[in-house]
Amino acid sequence: MSRNPARIVAVMGASGSGKSAAIKQHLARRRPPRLLIWDPLREYAGFGVMVTSVTQALSVMSTRQGKPRQRFALAFMPNPRSRGSWPQAFSFFCRLALLAGDCTLVVEELALVTQPHRAPEGWSEACLTGRHRGLEIIAASQRPASVDKDFFSNASRVRTGRLNYAEDVRTMAQVLDVAPDEIRALRPLEWIERDMQTGEITRGRLEFPDERRPSRPRKRA
Repeated sequence: MSRNPARIVAVMGASGSGKSAAIKQHLARRRPPRLLIWDPLREYAGFGVMVTSVTQALSVMSTRQGKPRQRFALAFMPNPRSRGSWPQAFSFFCRLALLAGDCTLVVEELALVTQPHRAPEGWSEACLTGRHRGLEIIAASQRPASVDKDFFSNASRVRTGRLNYAEDVRTMAQVLDVAPDEIRALRPLEWIERDMQTGEITRGRLEFPDERRPSRPRKRA
């Protein structure tokens, strides 16, 4: 049995619910030394080297001798003109994370590369065996009903913000074991989260540092 704690986090929510902002705050706070981001919408500029090919990714991750670097950070942007090949590229990307080990794997818009009852092999391997390789996995989606169920069944924490579609609301109500009306009532930046290991449910609103600072009076010209 692996001594590594399970660290698989699901962050769901419609556009504008704050899911990507919450992930970015987590990354800025923790500053993981080894970071891989699947970034189809190109949202993570500044969090790592932006790459568009496996060759470039390997160059960022590896030393000249071909060994994984002690520190690296990259955001992989799949070709928007080749969406049909995204699941295959995503599978390989997940296997890069497994190969490197001891790293944080962030996946944006998971529903674009998985289906409810089917997922790329590399992703399934990461969710099922990543704990043994020291992976922290954080995945987000606007459409939780379209995300593979194995991901939810292996998650250690699940959070949802506001959702637009009834099917997505039902999915998250079932995963979190809360009433669907609780999810329907969420306002922008509000969230419900469940620790899947303890069953504890927490609720809150995403805050930004500037919101807590008193505004300064503007100087007159």
